[in-house]
Amino acid sequence: MSDELFAPSNSYLPHRGVEALACPCGNYRELTVIGTWGGPLSLECPCPSPFRASSSKPWAVNLLKRLILWRADATSELRHLDDLIIEQHTAHQIYRDRVTDLVDNSAATSTEHDLRALIHAPVPDSHLLPLARAVTRREERETRDMRLRRALREVRLTPESERPRYAGGPLICYLIRAMTALADSDDRDLMFTDEGRRLMDTIDRVTADVLAQDPGSATAS
Repeated sequence: MSDELFAPSNSYLPHRGVEALACPCGNYRELTVIGTWGGPLSLECPCPSPFRASSSKPWAVNLLKRLILWRADATSELRHLDDLIIEQHTAHQIYRDRVTDLVDNSAATSTEHDLRALIHAPVPDSHLLPLARAVTRREERETRDMRLRRALREVRLTPESERPRYAGGPLICYLIRAMTALADSDDRDLMFTDEGRRLMDTIDRVTADVLAQDPGSATAS
């Protein structure tokens, strides 16, 4: 993949979503993924069943490409996520700017209640603010990866009985994927690569901005 001898990596297009895959036996941690670039994704489970499932749907093909890229170069995922977080955060900033501009330009015809409702209109993602608060809270002797793990534990996006899923819009989806990739990198030491440090800085910058823009936050400007 690094030399693009077998497949062009630019044919991978990142999509929003986190897929939760599992065998009917309930196992989702020890699945074997089988497939080639651009082909269907197949799963095998080591349970006595035995279980095997295959899908050629776009989400499956895309997920397989992402896993291949991750296996060949783990930092490729970090670069994609950094770009996607910045892109979505920029879209949120544009939304806020438009709301402010709307308030300024309609001040003569709007009631005080209308203006207050518009200027305090939140970015439409109810899960984003709790995540930002969890990420920005720091504890003594806590490393950056420990902070991400603790934040992910604190923000329960789904009932504990369900398999891992994401909730909310694109920005929180990409933030959670990025936090998980950095916190669970194990022996890959992704946190200490240039891409990992850049992504961690992006997460900190975005979550701090979310808090700064929240009218009810102590750090709001």
